[in-house]
Amino acid sequence: MQALRLLERAFDAAADTGRLVEVWWRDDDAVVIGPRLERMVALAERTGARVALAVIPADVHSHLLAWCEGRVDVVQHGAAHRNHQASGKKAELGDARPLEEIVEELVALRARLEGPSFVPVMVPPWNRMRPDLAAALRDAGYRGVSRFGEGEAFEPIRRVDTHIDPIAWRGDRSLAPDEALAAMVTRGLAVGGPIGLLTHHAVETDAVVDFVARFASLVARHPGAVWTDAARLFAS
Repeated sequence: MQALRLLERAFDAAADTGRLVEVWWRDDDAVVIGPRLERMVALAERTGARVALAVIPADVHSHLLAWCEGRVDVVQHGAAHRNHQASGKKAELGDARPLEEIVEELVALRARLEGPSFVPVMVPPWNRMRPDLAAALRDAGYRGVSRFGEGEAFEPIRRVDTHIDPIAWRGDRSLAPDEALAAMVTRGLAVGGPIGLLTHHAVETDAVVDFVARFASLVARHPGAVWTDAARLFAS
């Protein structure tokens, strides 16, 4: 697979010069424990990764948070993952509501997630967020924001994104074409910071699960790569 070969070559080049490429893993839309989540976390544990589990606080089952302790980092995936835009692209944290209303809702629901595994990071649903929310989140006690792909810095809050999403969202929702995955790897490596894998355990096909397993195994075995995690990336 071209995407994984590109990644391996980047790891090779880093190892040749005594460097390490940092890799992190975020998984979105968690609300409940189930076989798919357990399978993903078991893979992460076997390969030395600590997943940042983006949990939807409005719908979270309380037993999920207890299960997460010692296994994953918990980050906040918006409020309820509900669209508030009357037109255009979907967004929960867009400009359809007053800024103060959005922040109040996020902070109120954050209380459901707070615990030993929680890292105060906002993951906007659909990876969209109004720019003026960044300062308000910082003032409300959040350490950072994580989206997908490239974009503007969210001053004054730290932004660490993911870059490789293996699902073909605009196709059959199985594994994205290899050329698309290769382009994601190339863009992610060009950022210069940690390269991020984005997964959605609840909807992944066998082909996507296989790609994720191969990706994680490559990072685990290669001397030019190292896993990092949300707690380190968003350390206060």
